[in-house]
Formats: sequence, structure tokens, C-alpha cells
Amino acid sequence: MECFDCKKCAACCRQVGATPWGKQLALPDGICRYLNTKTNLCTIYDRRPLFCNIDVYYETFLKDTMDRDYFYAMNKQECLKLQKKIYKKERSLHDGN
Repeated sequence: MECFDCKKCAACCRQVGATPWGKQLALPDGICRYLNTKTNLCTIYDRRPLFCNIDVYYETFLKDTMDRDYFYAMNKQECLKLQKKIYKKERSLHDGN
């Protein structure tokens, strides 16, 4: 099975509280309670929720209705948006805004 090329930036994990299905996983700051913020790795990776596993989510819900490459491209695009959002937030904190 082909796998999504995750860069392990944890941008999605750092903003999981902004999603309706991720609220139960989030700490008050919106970061996933299972993210090790020092390593950017999931502490429950092998048991992570389905929506956190792009490959299994695709196989379970989308394989008959959407091309895998298109789904991966959509996820990559969202990942880049989340990375920019985090960078902007961190820069604002650094600049004192």
C-alpha cells in the first residue's frame, strides 16, 4: 500500500482542537494531548484515531470515490496551510504582537 509522505512537522497535531472531531483530543491550547512537543511525534501512533491516519482513512472511506494521488495532494495542501498558520502565530509571539 502506498503511504502519505508525512514530514512529521506536527502542524495538524498542534491545531487538532480547531476541528470538530479533534476537540476531545486537544489540550486547552488546541494541541493534541498525545503529541510529544519535544520530538513532534505521536505518543499513541500505532493506536491513533482514524482521522489522524491519512492512509487508513483513505482506504476506509474514499478508495472507491476518489483517486489516492488527489487525496494526498489535498492533504499536502492543507498541511502547508497549517504550517503557515503556525509560523505566523510563532512569529507574532516572537515579535511581541
